[in-house]
Amino acid sequence: PIISRIAKMAANLNRENSKGLLPTQPARELYREEFATFRPSIKVIDCTIRDGGLMNKWQFSDELVRDVYKANVAAGVDYMEIGYLTSESYFKRSEVGPWRFCADADLRRIMGENKTNLKIAAMADIGRVDDQDIPPCSECLLDLIRVACYDYQIDEAIRLANLCVSRGYEVSINLMAVAKTSVEKIDACLDKVAAECDCQYFYIADSFGSIYGEQVRLLAKRYIRKLGPGSSAKVPKIIGYHGHNNQQLGFANTVEGVIEGIEMVDGSFLGMGRGSGNTCLEQLMCFLKNPRYDPRPIFDVIQKHFIPLRKSGTEWGVSIPYLIQGSRNEHPKDAMAWEAEGKSNDALGFYDKFFSNTEEQKEVVAGGDPDDIGAMNPTGPRVPNHCSELYRQEFFSYRPNIKVLDTTVRDGGFRQNWKFSDDFVKGIYRCCVDAGVDYMEVGYLTGAKATESGITPDLFGPWRFCREEDLRRVFGENKTAMKLAAMCDVGTIVPAELPAKADTVLDMVRVVASCDQIDEAIALANAAIGKGLEAAIVLVEISIEKVGKIEKCLDLIAASSVQMVYVCDTRGALYNEQVELLTDLFIQKLGAGRTVGFCGANNLQMSFANAVTAIIQGANILDGSVMGLGRGCGGCPMENLLCFLKNPKFKLRPVLVALQEHVQPLHQSDDTFFGLGPTGCPALPCLVAGTSNADVADSVAWCNAGMKDDGVRFLDFCRSKARQFPTPKARAFEEETKRVPNVHVV
Repeated sequence: PIISRIAKMAANLNRENSKGLLPTQPARELYREEFATFRPSIKVIDCTIRDGGLMNKWQFSDELVRDVYKANVAAGVDYMEIGYLTSESYFKRSEVGPWRFCADADLRRIMGENKTNLKIAAMADIGRVDDQDIPPCSECLLDLIRVACYDYQIDEAIRLANLCVSRGYEVSINLMAVAKTSVEKIDACLDKVAAECDCQYFYIADSFGSIYGEQVRLLAKRYIRKLGPGSSAKVPKIIGYHGHNNQQLGFANTVEGVIEGIEMVDGSFLGMGRGSGNTCLEQLMCFLKNPRYDPRPIFDVIQKHFIPLRKSGTEWGVSIPYLIQGSRNEHPKDAMAWEAEGKSNDALGFYDKFFSNTEEQKEVVAGGDPDDIGAMNPTGPRVPNHCSELYRQEFFSYRPNIKVLDTTVRDGGFRQNWKFSDDFVKGIYRCCVDAGVDYMEVGYLTGAKATESGITPDLFGPWRFCREEDLRRVFGENKTAMKLAAMCDVGTIVPAELPAKADTVLDMVRVVASCDQIDEAIALANAAIGKGLEAAIVLVEISIEKVGKIEKCLDLIAASSVQMVYVCDTRGALYNEQVELLTDLFIQKLGAGRTVGFCGANNLQMSFANAVTAIIQGANILDGSVMGLGRGCGGCPMENLLCFLKNPKFKLRPVLVALQEHVQPLHQSDDTFFGLGPTGCPALPCLVAGTSNADVADSVAWCNAGMKDDGVRFLDFCRSKARQFPTPKARAFEEETKRVPNVHVV
């Protein structure tokens, strides 16, 4: 069997670890059966009004709240967290909306008697609700109360949780900031809750958006073992997960938690929540296969309310300040204060103020009031402070052989037929050189045969052809350490048309091919090598291939001269588990001495999470682009990669310069061809395509036609196609004993 590389690294840890092995059956496929089935026990909580209210002081219109309620009912969502249960002595109604209090009269104004299957939830903060203000459940529309606490507040959280249970409520404790809490303290909290608390649910809360899939898996195993069914807990508990999207990992981490046995997950409409927001509810509804869930009502309300709300100035979504602080495992108070001053687009200014030097500062405390922006006074530079044992040593070190390839011009060229100005291309070039990026892919090499497909100079810009005169006009002789690359498609160029290294400033050719084109791809790559160029094969459409077919391709490549091969998630449909399996498979089949790379589309907002997985498994070259610029939803954002990689040769600041001076203005001038929604999360058509593992052509055409915000009609269009070509309905996994072990090892 193929032993996961993550298992080898984890074997050195002095903490319990699984000893799982990757499946070895000859006919194994990329997606286990569970990816097409569902566990009926999984519950979904919508926290839009509660968490999203942090961005507008809970001042939503009744129409919006009522429409969210109706959409949740129609979509089959299990719980709607409508706000905070707060005593009115702590806030003034003149300053915050009604959902900071969740008074019964306000609840009934929205939902009447709530004679539906949807249960209503509210969150209670320690120290902000008095016992006498918690009515018996029989006298209130609330069904679930979630008690939020830090580890040092666990005694009071247990007391409050037990009080709420005694008054008839379902109750959860949400342990916040776990990424800043030692394993010893986490265990102490879990043991105390197991022995003393009557609550039915217990949550992992990634308050800073700083944990990765590996930490989610470790925590899920730990929580389930100590508190879950079969544990010695006084009242066995269902374990839940609430993620923040600071590093665009909210959805990816939720999937990891579900795979490990988490049974309750949070999401919000368009990810609305503090700062970068939460896991997008629409992503969860597309991912979960339970037929009672229907994303269409969610899409409808997103289009009616949340896209206009975001465009009108209420800010949340992908944010560089939150990304930086999430990657450093810091409370986002600096980012909160920065954006509260209206500086959301000035990522460079934020970086220069707080991170331009490495002067040692006092470590940020795990606590802090997430609502009190006014009290947060950003001062002084910050340094990384991953202080938890949850992160292995590898998360602080680096492999010097990991390389980064920039695709901003090549992949971003799909936006406007590669008609970038010279100034734009030079700006990306300077960025890559200064940032320590190893390769810049400047476009496509295209031969005479391309005219048969309509690829002609009158329709396409210079970077669709990469003629030598254009290359030298912009890059001169490229006397830098960075190498220049170009991609070529099988069928648009023949080996004789490839330039010799002596005649070009290019250093590498990447040949893109599907499994069915592997012979032609190898011929092109070998020809490039014969002419003195480096060559890579990028194996695309891999998410729809049988593993046996992929293995045959790898055997052919192993017999060739090609030294670099990419796992390429063209459809943006792979999850961490598939990337782990594929990376291991490529490394095993291609043998020592060859480089395995990874690149992936961002249709499911999985590109960065998948890149991290590939790195952990041993991939040594990763693609990224500034602001994720690329076809459809684009690819892995370069800024995310450089925040994660610890090699000091990589510099984040030049990327922020290019983002602010070149890519951000491009987006602001016309975002039609960006497959991202207004929050930086995948546009609804791209999300549907990624979830379905479908060709991106329909979703890209839909976005290019100016309809990327119209997810409802695109979903209807896809369902109409599905009725013509039906697939088997998902079935439930009723018995846990029948579950196929997942491939992850922590």
